[in-house]
Amino acid sequence: MPRKAPSQVRIDLPVPPPRPHERGVVQGISAATLAAIARVERRRLSRGDTYRSLRHWRRTVYQRGPWIIYPAADDDHGCCDWVGYCRGTLETVCHLLPPRARCELRAVIAPLDERFLARTLSDPYAAPGDPWWQRRLTY
Repeated sequence: MPRKAPSQVRIDLPVPPPRPHERGVVQGISAATLAAIARVERRRLSRGDTYRSLRHWRRTVYQRGPWIIYPAADDDHGCCDWVGYCRGTLETVCHLLPPRARCELRAVIAPLDERFLARTLSDPYAAPGDPWWQRRLTY
C-alpha cells in the first residue's frame, strides 16, 4: 500500500483556532527583539500587550476619514483614553528593553508617531508635563 507524503499528512490535520491571548508577531522586528519583548511582558505587562498596543496605534493613525483625527473618539473604548494607554504601553516597553531591541521597536513606532503628529492638532490647554501624545486635541 502506498504511503502518503508527509506534506499530505500535514495538510489533512485540523488547524487549531488561535488563542485570544497569544503573542502576536510584530512585522519588521527580529527574533531577538521579540524575545526581549516577551521577557518584558512576562515581568511587567500581560502577554501580547505590545502587539495589541502597536496594532491599535497603527489602526488609529491610519483610520479613514478626514485628514485631521481626534484620537479619543474610539467606539470600542469610549470611556477612557485608550489611544493614550496604548501609546503609553509602547513607551513603557521601549524604556524597559535593552538598547538594541529598543532601537528596533522605536524604528517601527517612529513612522506611526510622525503620521499621528501630522494628523492631529496641538492642544493649547494641555498640561505641559503630559506625554506628547496626550497633548493633542480630542473630542
